[in-house]
Amino acid sequence: MSRPLRVEYPGAVYHVMNRGTARQKVFLGRSDYREFLKTVSEAHNLWGIEVFAYCLMPNHYHLCLRTPRGNLSRVMRHIDGLYTQRFNRRHNRDGSLFRGRYKGIVVDVDEYLLAVVRYIHLNPVGGGLASDPRHYLWSSHEDYLSGTKSRGWLNRWEVMDHFGSTEEFEEFVQSGNEEELEEFYEKKKQGSVLGGEGFRERVTREMGKVGIEHPRYERVWVRPTAERVLKEVARVYGKTVEELVRSRRGEENEGRKVGMYLMKRLSDMTLGEVAREFGVGSYGVVGWACHGVHEKRERDRKFRQRIEHLESVICQQKI
Repeated sequence: MSRPLRVEYPGAVYHVMNRGTARQKVFLGRSDYREFLKTVSEAHNLWGIEVFAYCLMPNHYHLCLRTPRGNLSRVMRHIDGLYTQRFNRRHNRDGSLFRGRYKGIVVDVDEYLLAVVRYIHLNPVGGGLASDPRHYLWSSHEDYLSGTKSRGWLNRWEVMDHFGSTEEFEEFVQSGNEEELEEFYEKKKQGSVLGGEGFRERVTREMGKVGIEHPRYERVWVRPTAERVLKEVARVYGKTVEELVRSRRGEENEGRKVGMYLMKRLSDMTLGEVAREFGVGSYGVVGWACHGVHEKRERDRKFRQRIEHLESVICQQKI
């Protein structure tokens, strides 16, 4: 049976959540929580997502976000997939971390955005991890109360425009969730739309349109092509594509290594497939090149900015 269609359109707002396989923990310590937020920040840099609220619980997470480009599936492949890789490396494990596909509920901003943000911020209280949302470290609640722009990807202003002060916002959150919303989330199978009748009708019309992110198109295109990656990397490094893929003994070719890294990262190609694109006999060479680029990206700010710019340009490709 094919998977249900995702409702994806530019500017859509979602409540996204996912849980660990067999309810196992997906965050084991502070470094894991920070790594997840870093991955969200990367998604913001790549695709301009706006996050209205987040809450990271030991065995699951909640995000309320907007996708200006209508590409939630691509964004979540990045967040869930890359975080899983990092978690597995840090804790010397392998295999899936999350139980499956994330749950994404389309939210009627006019009617339910404030309520969803409140629900997310109250999650630690309902889960027995805090007596007050202000006491829970890994949610956006304190970001709202601090009055400072602590995270560039967190859009708190759109919510705070409805309140005269942070005190009013805090009073709203502390007043608790409405019964209607609690009933919606308590259902074993929540609906995929949270909104009024008119909003549901508009979304239903959207569901009839199959976008490029739907599984039936995944074998044709959902990722940048190898040619696209090579073209942009060659441009940035002032080389031709032929110079980029050609290896010369004793010649340092940073662009070549970056091309391998981005082809593997953005095009989801195997090491063997990347090796064939670059005329390399061993996929281990590609693995070492990717590792070197990743390490340099972590420690060199200017190099990291160059890579992030490349990723942004490559992923803005129009189909």
